[in-house]
Parts: sequence; C-alpha cells; structure tokens
Amino acid sequence: MTSAVGRFALAHVYARDNRQRESGEAMHAPVSAAHRLAVALVLLLLVSAAPLVPAAAGAGARTTTIWSDTVVLQDGYTVESGDVLVVQSGTTIQLGDDETITVDGRLTIQGTTTSPVLLESIMGNHDGIVFNSTSDGLGSKLENLTITDAEYGVTVYGSDPILNDLTVINADNVAVDLFSSASPRINDLVIDGGGQDVHAFSTTWRYGIGLSVGAFSAPIVNGVTMDGLITRGLNYWGNSGGLISNLQISNISGATLAVAAGIWVEDSRPLISDSDITRCDNGIFVRHITQGWTTRPTFVRATVEDSQYRGIMVEQYNHSLYSNVPYNAVFDDLELRGTGGPGAKTPGLGYAAFEVNTSGVHIDGALIEDNPVVGFKAYMIGPSTILNDVTLLRNGRTSATAPLNDRAGMFMRSANWAPTINDLEVRNSSGPGVLLWKGGAQGSNWVIADNGATGVDLREFHPDFSVILSMDNDGHGVSVRDSSNVELSYVTTYRNGIGAALPELGAGIYFDESNDVMSGGKNASCLECTSIEDQHGIVVRDSIDLQLIATEIRDSVNAPALDIDNTGTTHDGTIIIDDMKIDLNSTGRAVELVEVDGLIRGLDLNGDNGGMLWDANGEEPSYLENSVIWGNENSCFDMVDHTELLVYNVGLGCDPSAPASISSSFANFTGSWFPSGYADRFEMLGDSHLRWISSAPLDTPTYASQDNILDVMWFVEVHAINQHLRHIPYADINLTFDLHGADYNDTLPYSGQDSFGPFIGERWTPMQGWSDVNTVHTGCDYDGVHNDSAAVSLDADVSVTCLLELSNQPPFILWDSPEDEGVYASGGEVVFDANESWDLDYDELTYSWTSSIDGELLSACTATGSGNGSYLLANAVGQATCLSDGTHQITLEVCDTEGHCVWENREIELVNLPPVLSVGTTPAISAWGTLYLGITANATIHLGGTYDPEGDELNCWVETSYDSGSGQPPAGDPECPDTIIRTFPGAPNQFSVTVYASDGVNVPVSWTFNVELYNEIPLAVMEVSRTGEASSATVHLDGTNTFDPEGDEVKFEFWSDRDGLLASGVTPDSAVEWIGTLSKGDHIITMYASDNRPNHAGMWNSASVELSVANSPPVALIASPTDGILTDSGELLVFDATGSGDWDTACSDLPSNGSGLVCNPLTDTSTDLVSVLWESDILSEPMGSGWVLETRLPEGVHQVTLTVEDGSGASDVAEIMVRVDESAPVLILDSPMPDIEVYSNLPVLFDFRRSFDPDGDDFTVSVYSDLLAEPILEDKTTEYWYNDYLPAGVHTLRFELIDSNGMQRTHSQTLTVLETGPVAVITGLSEGQYIPPGEPVVLNASGSYDYDDDIVLYQWSLRGGTLLSDKMVHSASFPPGPVQIDLLVKDSRGAASSVSINLTIGSSSPQLYEFSVSPSSIDLEEPTSVFLTVRLLDPDGTTDMVQGELRAGGVSQALEFRDDGMEGDLFAGDGIWTYRSVWTLTGSSARIEVWALDGDMVSPGLTEIIPIESPEDTGLFDWLLGSGLPFLIVALTIIIMVGIAYAGTRRRQISKDLEMIESWSGFDPRELDEEFDD
Repeated sequence: MTSAVGRFALAHVYARDNRQRESGEAMHAPVSAAHRLAVALVLLLLVSAAPLVPAAAGAGARTTTIWSDTVVLQDGYTVESGDVLVVQSGTTIQLGDDETITVDGRLTIQGTTTSPVLLESIMGNHDGIVFNSTSDGLGSKLENLTITDAEYGVTVYGSDPILNDLTVINADNVAVDLFSSASPRINDLVIDGGGQDVHAFSTTWRYGIGLSVGAFSAPIVNGVTMDGLITRGLNYWGNSGGLISNLQISNISGATLAVAAGIWVEDSRPLISDSDITRCDNGIFVRHITQGWTTRPTFVRATVEDSQYRGIMVEQYNHSLYSNVPYNAVFDDLELRGTGGPGAKTPGLGYAAFEVNTSGVHIDGALIEDNPVVGFKAYMIGPSTILNDVTLLRNGRTSATAPLNDRAGMFMRSANWAPTINDLEVRNSSGPGVLLWKGGAQGSNWVIADNGATGVDLREFHPDFSVILSMDNDGHGVSVRDSSNVELSYVTTYRNGIGAALPELGAGIYFDESNDVMSGGKNASCLECTSIEDQHGIVVRDSIDLQLIATEIRDSVNAPALDIDNTGTTHDGTIIIDDMKIDLNSTGRAVELVEVDGLIRGLDLNGDNGGMLWDANGEEPSYLENSVIWGNENSCFDMVDHTELLVYNVGLGCDPSAPASISSSFANFTGSWFPSGYADRFEMLGDSHLRWISSAPLDTPTYASQDNILDVMWFVEVHAINQHLRHIPYADINLTFDLHGADYNDTLPYSGQDSFGPFIGERWTPMQGWSDVNTVHTGCDYDGVHNDSAAVSLDADVSVTCLLELSNQPPFILWDSPEDEGVYASGGEVVFDANESWDLDYDELTYSWTSSIDGELLSACTATGSGNGSYLLANAVGQATCLSDGTHQITLEVCDTEGHCVWENREIELVNLPPVLSVGTTPAISAWGTLYLGITANATIHLGGTYDPEGDELNCWVETSYDSGSGQPPAGDPECPDTIIRTFPGAPNQFSVTVYASDGVNVPVSWTFNVELYNEIPLAVMEVSRTGEASSATVHLDGTNTFDPEGDEVKFEFWSDRDGLLASGVTPDSAVEWIGTLSKGDHIITMYASDNRPNHAGMWNSASVELSVANSPPVALIASPTDGILTDSGELLVFDATGSGDWDTACSDLPSNGSGLVCNPLTDTSTDLVSVLWESDILSEPMGSGWVLETRLPEGVHQVTLTVEDGSGASDVAEIMVRVDESAPVLILDSPMPDIEVYSNLPVLFDFRRSFDPDGDDFTVSVYSDLLAEPILEDKTTEYWYNDYLPAGVHTLRFELIDSNGMQRTHSQTLTVLETGPVAVITGLSEGQYIPPGEPVVLNASGSYDYDDDIVLYQWSLRGGTLLSDKMVHSASFPPGPVQIDLLVKDSRGAASSVSINLTIGSSSPQLYEFSVSPSSIDLEEPTSVFLTVRLLDPDGTTDMVQGELRAGGVSQALEFRDDGMEGDLFAGDGIWTYRSVWTLTGSSARIEVWALDGDMVSPGLTEIIPIESPEDTGLFDWLLGSGLPFLIVALTIIIMVGIAYAGTRRRQISKDLEMIESWSGFDPRELDEEFDD
C-alpha cells in the first residue's frame, strides 16, 4: 500500500490473521476493558458497514485504513485489492498534480450533508478517483464527496461503486467517466462547471463533459444536476445502456471541436426519464455511427428548453445509409420549447426544435411550442418513424423572407413510405402548419389551425391521411401540389384563406398539378371532405384522375364553391365527383369546370347561386348522374365543348330567364326533368346536338344559330311469346320507323324479352321546328314463323308484345353438373343434374345419360337417380361402381312427349387423385412462410389432416434443401404418422424443408416452407448453499453450470421475490454466481439466463428455488457514557447505542443510513421492527428510546440498561453504572430568546415554565434588569408565564433560580427594547356618529398613548386644515352636515400618529312661538307706534331671516324682523326677533302674520288679529275700569315670566359665546385666573 504523506490522521490500522482470530489465541499484553470495548466497537462498525464478499477475497490478510481531518497525497494513493479505505466525514484530501486515488479494493467515503468529504489539489489539477475492475462487487460507496481542481472527477473501469451526493466542481475533462461495462449506482450527482479552464487550449474534443457512459457500461443513475459545461452534460457512447432518471442539465455550450449537447447518445440504448435540459447549444443529440450496434435511447418525460441550435437532433452519421431502422430513438411525454428564442444563449441561431435525419424515431406524446424555428423537421425517414399525440404551437421563423420550410410547424422531406403521424395538433405557426415535400406518410386525427400560411401543404407527396380539421389558416386549409396516389379522407376545412384575393392563395382544399407532370401515377382522392366558410371552397388546377367522393362545400366567401380549371394540363384524364353537396348564396356560379372531362354523380346544389358551368376538354366522354342543379336569373347549367356528355336522372331548376344552355356539345339526357315552375327548355347556342331521352316534357328551345338539333327519344321493349304465353328464347326481332331512324334488327336473349333504343320520337331544328311523332313497327321470327305487331307512336317509352304461333318445339337443356372437363377421384361420387331443363309447350320430359366408356348410366346407377332421369348420383357411397376410371364423353339427351329430343355433350375424367397434404408445425410457421427454430431445438410436423381421396396407403416423409433428397419415398414399408419430429444438426442458418406424401400411384405431393435457425438462449442451472439459516448468514447462488448451446457468453440475473435484483452480469467478465445475505422470511430465488446477442434482448430462461431465512438476533452495546461516570442531576447526558442494532434492519431506515449501527446495508427494506429502550433501576418509568438519547438523571447511583428487541422474540441487553449528585435548578427559557430586539409597545414574554429542579425541590425565579431599580419578576414559580412592558434601552437581564435548599443558578442575557411612536386615539365618539342639531361636540384625545410616555403635542383640525385646538379635550359646535375631524399627536422624538373621525351634524327646521303685538288695538287712521316680537327656536342656528305681513283696509305691507340689537331690538342674537314701526291703518281690523326662513325651508306662520277702533269707541280708561283690568293683570304676569326666561336664556348664550372666544386663543384663561387669584 502506498503511504500517505503529510498530516495523516490514521485512526486504526488492522492487519489481523484470520486463523489467529478463529483459534482464539490470547494477546500477550493485558488490555483494559475500555480498550477492548473500543476495539470491539470499531470492528463492529466496519463489519456492519461493509458488504459481504466472496470467501476467496477474504482468505488472506485484510487492512482497513481510516482517514479523517486532512490527508495530503503528493504521489497519489492506491487501495490495494483486498484492502479497505474508510474516509470519515469532514475529511479533506489533497492530491498531487495529475495524481489519482486508485481503487482496487474497497473505498468507503462517509461524508454527510453538513460535513462532506473534500477532494482537492495540492497544486495544479489532480485526476480524481479511479475504480479498477478488481474493485467490482466489493461494495465501494461514496457519500457526500465534493471534488474540485480536477481534470477527471471519478473514473470507473468495469466496477460497480455506489456514488451518493457526489459534487464535482469545474472538472477540466470529464466529471464522471465510465468504461468497460461499468455499472455503478449514482444518486444525487451535482456537476458544476467544466472545461472552461482548458477551452481554446485543448487539442482533443473530450473536455467539459459531465457524465460520460461508454464501452458497454450500464449505470443506474437517479438525480443529476449539471450546469455550465462546455461540451456535453450526459455523454453516451460505445453500445452502452442503463437507467438514468431525474436529470437537470443547463448551460452546456461553447464546444468548437465537437457538438455541444445537454444529452448526447451515440450507438447506445439507455432509458432516460424525467430530464430537464435548459439553455444548451443542443438539447438532446442522438447519432448512430457504428453498423452492427444498436442506437435506441428511450426518453420518458423529457423537457428541453431554450436550446441555441437544436432542441433535439436524431441522425445517422453516414447520411448515405437510409435503411429503415426499427428503432433509433423513443420519446414518451416530451416537452420542447424556446429553441433559438430569447431564452437561448444567443437568440436567432436555431435550426429546428426537433430534427430527424434517420428512420426509427418513435414519439408518444410531445408538446413542441414557442420555438422561432421549424417545430419538427425530418429528412429521409421511413415507416419505422411513428409520431403519436404531437402538439406543435407557435413555431417557425417569424421573418417573411425566411424559407417556407423554416416557417413551418412541421416539415418533412424525402420520407420513404410511410411514416405514421397520428393525433397531431399544429397551431399558430408563422408559416404553413404542416409542410410535407417528396415521399409519403400516413396518419389520422389532425387539428391544424391559425397558421400563417397553408394548414396542410403537400408537395410531390403521397399521403394517406384521415380525420383532419384545418381551420383559420392564412393560406389554404389543405393544399396538394404535384402529387399522385393521394388518399385524403374525413377532411374538414373552416375559414381558411380569409381575405385571399385569388383562389390559388386561399381555398379550403386546393389541388394543383396532382397526377400531372412529375406526379403522374395513381389517383388523388378526397373522401368525406368538407369545406366550410373558406374564402374559396375546393379549388383544382391542372389536375386529372382526381376523385372527390362524399364532399361538401358550405358558404364559401367567394364563388364558385367548386372551381376546377385544367387549362394548363398537358395530359388527358378525368375528374370524378361523387356525392357532392354545395350550399352557396352568391350571384356567381356554385360550380365552374373549365377544360374538364369527368364523372359527376350525386351533385346537390343549394342556395341562391348561378348554378354550374361545365366547359369540357372534349378528349373523353363525361357523365352527369343523379343530380339536381339550380340557378338564378343569370345562369343555371351551361355545357360547353362536350364531345359526349351522358346525363342521367338530373333535375334542372333553372330560372325562366336563364335556362340551361348548350354550346358546341353533344349531350344525352336520360330520365331527367324540370321541377314545377322552372324553365322547361334549353338555350341552344350553336354547333350542338341535344338528345332528350325518356325524360320529362320540354318546351321549344331558344337558339343563337341554325346548327342545333334537339331529339326527343324513347325506348322500345319487345317481348316474343308463343301461343302458350311463354317467352321464346333467342327470337329475332326487327324495328322499322316512319320518320327517323334506320331499320333495327336484333336477337332476343334467352329470357325472350329486351329493351332497345333510344329511338327518335320527335326532332326539333331551328329551321323546321318540331317534326311529327315517329311511329315504330315491330316484327318477330322464330323457327320459320313470322309475325308483325301493331304500329305504335313513339311519344313515350313503349312495350310491344310479338305473338308467334309455333309448332311443338324441342326442350331446352339446363345442365347444372357435372361441369365440362371436371376431374373426379377414382371411384368417387359424381352428380348428374339437369333438373332445370324445360319445354316451351309444357311437355313432360325424359332424360338419358350415356358414357363413352360405361354406356347408358341410368340403368347402371338406378338406385340413386330420379324418376324421369333428370338427376343421377354415380358411384354413391355403399353402391356398386357404375362409372369407371378414365376420360368419359357424357351425352345428355332430353326428349319431350312429341318425340323432340335435344342433346349436349360434356367431358369428365375419373382418375386416381394424388393425396391431399395438410401440414402444421410446432413452432408455428409465420405468416410469411418461415419457421423460426432454435439451432438445437426440435421441429414437430403435424400431418393429421393428410389423406388420400381413394383411401390408398400413404407414405409421408421430410427432406431438407441441404440434404441430397430425391423426392421419392424412402425404402421400407410406407407410413404416414400424425407427427414427424426432426432436428437439424449441422444445418445452415437458412434452408427449406419439404414435406412429401405419396400414395404409390401418383407423383408425390409436397409442400415446402423455409426454416431460419436462430441462436438459442442458455438453460438456467442454479445451485444454492449457505453458511447458516439466519438472515446474517452468507448465501451462495451458483450458476456456473449454466452454458449456452452455441457457446455464446452467458448473461445472467439472480432475483429474490422479496429482496429484488441480487446480481447480474455477463461471462467471462462476471462469474455466474452471487454471494450475499437475504432478508428474513420465505424467498423464491430465481436465476435468469440469456446470452449477449442483441436480438435476444428481453429473452430469458429461468430456474427457481425456495429458501426460508430465519431471524438474526439484535445486538445491544452502550458506547457512551462510560461505565461509572460521575455527574450531577442537572447535566444533560448523551446515551449512545452505537455498535447496537439488528441485521434485519435496513441501514437506510436508520439515522445517517445506519452509520455506526448493526444493520443490513444491502437492502432498502427492514424486516424487523426494532425497539430500543433505556431504563434506570431507580426510576419507575423508562428513560426513553432511540439509538441516541439525551436526558438528565436524578441524584443517586443508577444502573442504566439498554434493551434492543427485534419484535420477533429476540432481544439483547447492555448495562452501565452512572453516579449522579444533586444539582441547582435548571433554567429552560423559552422566551425571551437571547439578544433579541423588541419594541416598547409590545410586552416582553417571560416563559420559563419548563424550568425544573432535577432533585424535585421547590424553587423560585426572579428576573432583574440593569436599567430598572426594581425587579421585573420576583420569586415567581413556574406555574405561569408572565409578560411586562419594558422601557427603551439595552437591558441585561439576570435570571436567578433558588431552590428550597439554597442552591442557586444564575443566567444572564441581553434584551434590546426599541422606542416606539405614539398612538392617536379619539375617545367618546364613533365613526359616522350622528350629532343632534345644536349640540356641542366634545373632542377627547385622552385615550392616546405612548409606551415611552412622551407625548408633547395634541392638535385638532378640520380636513381642510382649519385648526380647532391644541388641547387634549376640546368642545366645539359645527354647522349641519358631514364633518371630518383630524387628531395629530407627537412625541418628544418627533414621531407622530394621526387618526380621523367622520361625524354627521344634524339640521333642524325653525319654529316660532310667543308672537306678541303691542298695542292690542289701533285707532282708525291714527298714527300708532307698534312693537312686534316673536321667539325663534332653531337648534342648528342656521335661520337668518324672520318676515311678516300686515293686512288692513285692503292694503298689504311686508314686515322685516331683526335680532341684531338695532332699530328697537333689545339684544342681538337672543332669539327674540323684533319689529318696531308706526302704522296708520284703515278698516275694522289688522291681520298680522309672521314666519321664519331657513334656506329653502319656511316655518309655520303665527297670526294675530287686532281691532282698529274709531275715535268714538270706549276709551282705554273706561275699558280698564270695566272688564279690562283682569286681562291686564294676566298680561303683566305673563310678561314678567317671559322676561325671567329670556334673561336666563340670554345668560346661557353669553356664556357659550365667551367659551368660544376663549377657544380661539392658544392659552387657557383659567391659568390667568389662577395667577390673578395668586
């Protein structure tokens, strides 16, 4: 072993002879119990952490080395084969320049998340850790290792270490490099940067790579994060495989000597799942290079974003090889976006989001979106390319000058027949949605929408597509250019090409030069195709052999809906339109056909439109059938240049002003009609001949020139019958006509009836008009008898019967069997049947059958014939043979009762037939005629259905193409068994097998099939041995006796149905065995065997055995504290069970993956539920549970027991003694936390309820602050928590705990209390409160507070800024309406707080009372001084006017009252309004009314009426002496009382006014009063 240089913390080095350990020899020097315990602990740790290895590896001495602290390796280090190196957490390893740690034995690195192991360089760059193949299977494991300053991080040659939480930072070349069938398990790998330091200096491309998997390696990787590499993130090459999951790859960019890619797969077949690739030059790049190897990566749930050049690329390196590879890459649930977009490293450099340049790409579920490049691009692909459920959104270059293919959502070129594209959705491409150019493809269920050009653009392409919806595209919905063999079905287009000026720019479905020029070939068809609201419906240019079947065009924006123009085509051909419905409302035509020959069947025109123009090419006949054509006042059905147009069952619904027209055409209309109310004539435009056959009546046509002919024509049906009314077969008929048409002669068919014609009934010409109706004369002849029928006018289809009186006629033979030249088996049954023969005269018939060999047959075969001989069965089963072998001339003679006979001859042959050979095989023969068979396997040939028609004895045998067989029966007795079993030793890989059957008479019959021998997989042979029955015992699964029949290398796997995969490998690199441990329980152990041939992937043979594994007992060991330790009851003790455990527990289920505990590191599943219990002999309750326990013990001497129980009945116990003295109380302070900051406006929580006295003594807690003279808390118990406000400042808190024995514990910590601002509070008022009118509002800020008790300012103001007061309490009155009052408070630091309140001040209506008029009467026409007063009550104080009116002697005078202390008013504002004046009145009385005005409101009026007395009236004195005295006394009393009330009201008003005046000042006059009093 190479020694380590520097500060080498070597914990222990063990080199112990196994034999000495087994013999139990004593040590020479005495060893303390503690030392023995430590040694045992370390040994147990090593045993529990290391997996079992084969016995051969442990036969000699083993050295275990432990590193910690800092290890300096100037010259590198080698873990020799058989040695173990353990690196503890927190260790730093320093390697020399270009040096490595080479692992031939086992390396264990025990880093943790909080304390990882660091591998760095002393200077320069080291070459990391290298695992050689000798370390394979030895259980190396790296946990939480960080590697820096490296050229290579970890390199693995043919080994299987476990790498967990490995971090490699900026490795120059490769972070993790796998070679030579390496199979590590890697979890949570982080690779940060790489290659930057050698970029532009490296002479090789292999730098800046994250994880490289090559040379037949197959890792299992879960969790990878890679960022900032130059060349590759994940790099696959060299026929490698494995499982990779949960990848995060970003920023792989910058390589100039190779293709930079997030994931690169070359000649390999990994399964990669849940990967995210972001901002790489290329996201995923798959390239097949080496012939004979397989490239087939499978990507599941991959997301590729913001690639610079290509999101995904799949290609063959040799572009001259375009063979159809079954698989090249498989993508399942893919997301791809942002290629070349703004998120890429350099935007605008993208080529394609997904590019394919090979066959064999399978996609199941993909979202390709937001790529400013073509979404999916494919060249030279084949039928093994399958795209399912692909969605392409917002793809394509945005520049209008970019090539069309770069603006497409999907682009394919040169696709060999035929890739499959199903469930495709393409939307919002900048150019065409789908552009397919050269080649062919098949697929269904497409949605193509909102693309910037044509939805589906096919060019020189052979599609087979169904169920397509193409809508809202800027160009055509579907365009077919220069293509043949086009099969489109169930296509719907909607609102495409809206705004396109020309049909060639925006149609629903567009065909251009289909089946023309380069594409000449098979037909182009569109089945169940529908165009809805497209700018133009279906448009065809220069295309032939086009079939539009079951199509529909609805509401195209422009007419015509169907637009076909073949003016430019150089080929002759037809267009077929079958079952087309058109709905169109337009002044133009619905259909325009220009230079078109074809067949139109089932055309249904609807809507208000101009019907149909059919301008023929004239090279082929055209057909129009079963259609209805409607027109408008402009046009209806115009026929031009038809050399022959055959029309059948067509209705013409033409406007009378625009009938159907014909020009330069020859047309036959049969069974056609005019709907009622529409034009029933034609317009003949010249050089035309129209034949109206068996159709509805029509009117005289209009014409433009003389060269027109219209013939009305009909059919003549002729029946020839005899006197018995039986139709006469083959009678001759002749028809002659009076006017038009030559004589017609013909022979009736066997049925004796037929229809002939059409013949002209009437003829119209421009010069002669209508001719007379033609007459037809019918004659018939048979057997020398002639007869003529009556003449018939030819003005409709007619039926004529011609009767012939015939003499008795011979019968007619109808001979069903045997067929002429029939061949039958020797002695086999032959049926003679002429039972359908008949006679014109109803005579009885007799039959005779004669053989040229056997003579008359009826008598020889009488037992099997009918009564009249019409039916005869020769050689019937169970009857004598009446028909010999040989070639027979059979004569059938049929005669009637009149002696008329007819004859017919046929030839049959009875001959010994060869055997009927029926062959089946096991294994079965494939559908293409090949039997696939293992090289050493048997083939079973089944002949159970083979037989000889004559029952001859058969001989059956088998010959092969590589034998020298003669095709003749083998020597010996003939035999034909039901099965023949054959092997083919020494046979070539491909040959043929011929099965023969011979009856000894005929040439042997045979059947040949091909055989292809394939390499067989080996038979699994497994032997099981073990060292014991417990789960910790070693189990040996030995499969070394397994061999491959052909000598191939054996691939094997060992599995447990409980523990999963145990081992796998391939010979000779791996021995076919497994040595390890099994979990307890019943196991089914299965060995699977195969070979390493690629075509045997997934094919296995197996062998199984059942094992029962017993429970392993647990182990109890107390690592700390030490036995006999002295402590006190307040000390928190750590009880550590390191070294304890149970083998049936998975290490992964234990803390820190079971580090230091006995557990099974080879499994992830525990089979024991282990309990751990700590107890003291002086405690009634257990101390606790867990592998590590922190607790305190009360005073006393404790015997502490650790019990480990596995739940299966087994347990183990360990004990120590702990001495504990009495302790002061223990403070557990949950609040406040040390050194925190709080605000003075928040209470400080003091929570020490969990404090305790370990000895159970009563105790109290006091809390002091250095800023306070008094304690914060004094002698408190732990029953409650407490809180209090503290003043601002930095407090040093001191906690004192004193128990009943005087033992004291003190704790101090700092608490900072920060000052806080005041809080403004308005007291006594609520938001929105209503204040009655006239009531003063008390503004009270006494509820405002500041926890620092330093408020220095109160300020009341209105919202507009009007200052009300700077007093804490202030009373104010406000006018009616809403009012907002603001309160501002400030403290001594200037911190302020404000609050507002909204009030509603009520309003009141004025009320008048106590209206007084003095004097009470006025002398007539005498000037009299009057004094009027009235009291006004208006709480809101808003009344500003009191008015009145005087009416006397028919005169009215307005009165204005005053309350301003002027002009007779005594006191201003006292509420008593006064009017004083001198009146001179006439009349008998004066009416005085007074009222108050408050804005728009008027109070109720008060009225007084006083008399106007003449001079002769009684004087005042007399009145007083009389009845006036009592009234005077009452009046004086009232006036006195009113005066008193007025004086009180006046005093109160003056007091309010004084308070208001005082409020205007910033000082308190009461203060002045107090000074004055002093």
